[in-house]
Amino acid sequence: MERLKKKYKNELTEFAKQKDTIRRLWNISENTAELLYLLVLMKNPKQILEIGTSNGYSTFWLSLAAEKCNSSVTSIEIDTNRFNLAKENLKKRHNIELINKKAEYAIPNFTDKFDFVFIDAGKINYIDYIKLLQNKLNDNAVIIADNVTSHSHTVEEYLSYVKSSVNYNSMTLPFEAGLEITIYNDTGDNNA
Repeated sequence: MERLKKKYKNELTEFAKQKDTIRRLWNISENTAELLYLLVLMKNPKQILEIGTSNGYSTFWLSLAAEKCNSSVTSIEIDTNRFNLAKENLKKRHNIELINKKAEYAIPNFTDKFDFVFIDAGKINYIDYIKLLQNKLNDNAVIIADNVTSHSHTVEEYLSYVKSSVNYNSMTLPFEAGLEITIYNDTGDNNA
């Protein structure tokens, strides 16, 4: 991991300068970024979806791992200012498609299915995202939801859903702000 951080030191330094709660630029921690990178490599997905681009820090890490898997990242950001900043920050990465739209409007339009999903957007909407995604996931897709410990009350419905549905196997990893790691199982019951 140290070689990777050294190779992309300039880009990572620029992201670190941009962390700003006033402009609503919230990035995952460096540890979470590295874990995401490793999880993508382990899964070896063909299609990755990120909901909540912010300034592109997590997208950058997903893209680095996706490059090793010959895959691509689609990332959705609702805020135009954050979208434009991410676009600038990620202009050298060629395996990313950025979408400036509400996830609730973007997800139904996807024709491809995803193997790996990272959710780090409006916490109250996690439940809506997972329900919209159900027909957009390949069997055994991995879904990582961030901030499930730090925002546990806000994501309570999401957590209850992925832990009780027959279509998901899920566990909370008490790491940093809390990650919910979920595997989608296509049982044919899209209402479960």
